[in-house]
Amino acid sequence: MKFLSFLNAIIVYILKGLALIIFLTHGNIANATSLVVNIEDMGLNNWDIIERELPGFGSSGPITLNWDPNNDFFTELIAYNSGYSGKGAAFCWYGEACALELSVSEENTSIVLESFFLGYFGEQGIVEYDVIDLETETSILYGAPNISGSSGLLISVDASSDVGFRILFGPDGFNGGINNITYKYNPSLSQDLTVVPIPAAVLFFGSGLLGLISFSRHSI
Repeated sequence: MKFLSFLNAIIVYILKGLALIIFLTHGNIANATSLVVNIEDMGLNNWDIIERELPGFGSSGPITLNWDPNNDFFTELIAYNSGYSGKGAAFCWYGEACALELSVSEENTSIVLESFFLGYFGEQGIVEYDVIDLETETSILYGAPNISGSSGLLISVDASSDVGFRILFGPDGFNGGINNITYKYNPSLSQDLTVVPIPAAVLFFGSGLLGLISFSRHSI
């Protein structure tokens, strides 16, 4: 019986070791670095049309940013480098809902929209926002805060999608602006999954121990 307990302890030890190897091998799938898209980093002049001058700015890997998803003069985003609650901002024309889209272009990949910053050009004003999950085409976060021209407001989203998100803000999209769009993504399994084969000797040793345990139990 003591010998059987000893063999069981060895098997448990080996299985824990194999579990640790698998965890270290695949743990990088869940560890994604957050990306922050800053309007000031674009290097554009004030009033430059973002999607026309820098199409897809802020895109990374399988994630594509579209600063004019509606292909519309009134909702396309325009760069401005200062004055929106102490930051630069992307804005559109007064009376329209500005639109920004983040979409996933690869299978087995998901995007996490963490947050974005809303600023105001002026003392303060109401800026509505609406975050839509492109997978379900439904609104997942809506608000109509009074944005301060001195401090602005960070909108926390923390939502995941396999297709992407559309961010709308306005209707005063002229005095209200967006910046610091923060997101991350989980890399494609086909690209980043590294399979580490278990050495044949370990498998042979483990199967031998299992056989020995089985034999010992029948003998008792």
